[in-house]
Parts: sequence; structure tokens; C-alpha cells
Amino acid sequence: IMEVGRILKHFLLMTTGNFGVIEGFILLMDPSSGKIEHVTTMGIAEHEKSSLTKYAWETVRKPQGNQAIFEAENLFEDHVLSKLFALVLPFEVDGGWNGVVGIGHRIVGKPYSSEDKDLLLTLVNSLVIALKNARYAEALKKAYEEVSSLNRAKDKVINHLSHELKTPLSLLKAALTLLERKLAAYPEVNWGKTILRAQKNVDRLMAMQEEVDDIMRGKDVTAYRTLNLLLDQCTDQLGFLAADETGEDRVVERIRERIESLFGPRDQPWEQISLDRFVAERLERLVTLFSHRKVAIQTNFEPVAPIVIPRDVLKKMVNGLVRNAVENTPDGGRVDLSVKGAGEEVHFIIRDHGVGITEGNQKRIFEGFFPTQETDAYRSGHPFDFNAGGKGADLLRMKIFSERFNFRLEMESERCKHIPGEKDGCPGTVEQCIHCAGESDCAVSGGTVFKVIFSARQAETS
Repeated sequence: IMEVGRILKHFLLMTTGNFGVIEGFILLMDPSSGKIEHVTTMGIAEHEKSSLTKYAWETVRKPQGNQAIFEAENLFEDHVLSKLFALVLPFEVDGGWNGVVGIGHRIVGKPYSSEDKDLLLTLVNSLVIALKNARYAEALKKAYEEVSSLNRAKDKVINHLSHELKTPLSLLKAALTLLERKLAAYPEVNWGKTILRAQKNVDRLMAMQEEVDDIMRGKDVTAYRTLNLLLDQCTDQLGFLAADETGEDRVVERIRERIESLFGPRDQPWEQISLDRFVAERLERLVTLFSHRKVAIQTNFEPVAPIVIPRDVLKKMVNGLVRNAVENTPDGGRVDLSVKGAGEEVHFIIRDHGVGITEGNQKRIFEGFFPTQETDAYRSGHPFDFNAGGKGADLLRMKIFSERFNFRLEMESERCKHIPGEKDGCPGTVEQCIHCAGESDCAVSGGTVFKVIFSARQAETS
């Protein structure tokens, strides 16, 4: 859509050409502020523009009622302007703009007929539509720029918080480990549950920090380089101090290993991986984490061509999709996993026969930090528990992985027909559901399918 200035210029060229005139003008004013926002002229000397603006402004600011075409000689007191222009037509764009169009006398000297005036009115009506569209486009562009600016600010804040959390969480984790050693001399019944609960919550925060790090990554390794430099400079002193205090001469190496694990840049080498075997192995480990749940797992892993992807990325993606499926499936429900070839592609498909996602939430599911539960129903429970909730970052991380590592991620979901609204709740077990007689009824009530599509061709060329 053209900007307003170009619209006015093109319109004036077209109108003066249609009527065979040299002089013309268009003026737009904001009635709320009384400020003239656009003036476009043709065939008018610079010293005449101030008089034109004055009288045209007076015309625009007066309420005109229905659109009417005025004879310029009756409108302009200024003798020069009344000679330059023949017709003047005020118009209203919307609540934000009023305007006026004026055209000069015809070169051939022929007066304007009623048909000419009707044509001018029609042309101005078309101009009004174009200006309305331009205003809407301008408002949308401004809104988009504001949202983009807010998103950039949000990203900076999240990235900053992620990095700020890394060091204190690591120190807190280490402090809990030391505290546990100190307390070992006392009966575990007095402190065991408290330490375990603290460690679980620290682990949860560290997992969240790692997810955010993956999402925001352009990894900043400044802390890693700085700490390694300091360690290099102080190696001898630390060695003597450690040997004197603890009698241990490997402390420096252990410190370096700790720095590497916490702050070191993570290389993600690409590997050829057999997806069917990889998913089977991951699932074998994951099922032990939700053995307390009564969720049936059905698998169909066909031998497929190898894919090329960093192993850590694939592990996070499979873990996240399995956890998401189990957490959204009530006890007594079922989750289906399959790996199959499709031409030059390899598909990993995971289908849960669970609560599904409402249509409104489906549009925002990959935005990140967007739980699909209502806020008052949201909770952050144990991993793999039904409706455990979470940080909403897993799917955003997978989406970013898909863009970075050249695979596609697709989703289809149907909200359980018995709980169509976001605030409607599932009891958590098929046995307690008053709508389902058994697992087969639950399986056809709703659910979600995630499909991850890899290129097998990429493995052949690597």
C-alpha cells in the first residue's frame, strides 16, 4: 500500500489530467489538533501556497454536512486564488482526517458541467477509500513495530536473566552438595527430605535455565574465557593451597572441569543417527521416569535411513515430546510412537489420546512460556504427572531447533469433546471420567499429534 504523500500526488496527477487543467491542490488536516498534515499542489507558485493553506484550512475546519462542490470564486477572498481555481470539494476521510481538493480552470476554457462535477465527486470518494486503507496500513505497521520492539526487549531481558541465573544456581547446587556431606554425620531422617526437595527444585530451575539458553542461544562464552584465564594465572598458587589444605593435588584439574561443564561452549557435532534405534533406546530410559503413571505406550519403529543431527538436540526433542504426550494423557489412556520412512524423508510421530489443545491455544503453542492451562489451574508438578504443567518453553525450543538443524515440526490437535473449554477439566483417569466407558472411548475423544520430519538425503551427502 502506497504512503499517503504518494497517494495524494498520484491522485492529483490523474485528476488534473482527466479534466485538462494545470493547477490543483489537496490538503489533509487532523481535526482534533487542527494541524495540517499533508499539502500537495500543482502549478502553484511558492508565494501563493501560504494563502492557499489559510483559506483551504478554513474550508476544511467548517462543518460542511453532505459533500458539496464549491465555486472557488465564492470561497476564496484572495483574488489570485479565485482566478487560479475553479472547483473546491471538502471531504472527510474518517474521524482522524478532513481534507479538501481543488482544481483549476480548464486549459480550453470550457466550463465544468454537472457530469464533470459528478466525476470529481466519484474520484474523491475513491481517494477517501485509498486514504482509509493507507491509515489502516500505517496503524498496522506502527503496531507491528511496537510489538517487534517489545519482543526485542523481552528477548534481552530473558537472555540477561538466563545468564544471571546460571552462576547462582550452580553455586546453590554445589552448596547443597556440600551441606549434604556435612549432614551425613547426623541421622538422615532429620534432614533427608528437606535436602531432596531443595535439590529437586534447584534441578528444575537449572533445567529451565538450560532451555532458555537453548532458545536464546548466540552463546556468550565471556564468563568461560575469563574464569579460564584467571585459573591459568593462579594455577600454581591454587595447587599449593589445595595440597596444603586438603592433601589433594587434583583440585586445579577438578576446578577446570567444573568451569568447563558450567560455562564452556557446547560443541554440537552432527552425527549420522538411526532414528528408529535412537527413539527406542530413549523410550526405554524414559518409561522408568513415569512408571508411576498408568499410560499405555504403543510403538511401531520401522528400520529407516540414517539422519544427520546433533545427538544432544535429538535427545532433548524426543524427551520433550514424550514428556509432553504423557503429561497430557490421563491414566488409563494411550500414547503411540512411530518411526517410518516416507520417500526421502524420515518421520517421527508421537500421538497422545489425551485432552488435546483448544483452537485458540494452538495458534500460540510454539510461542514459548505459554502454558495451555488456565492460570488458576496451572501448577508445576512432578515431571510426567498428568497435567503437571511446566514452563511452556519445551515446544519453543523444539521449534527453534527445527529452524537451526533443518527439520520440520508439525502439530495437529483436537480438544477432547467432553471438555471443550480451556477451563473445563479432565479428572486425570479414564476410570473417573463420566463420559468414557473405557480406554477406547477416551482414545477417540481428542488428542494431539506431533510429527517431526527429517531429510534422509542430508545423511547421504554428509
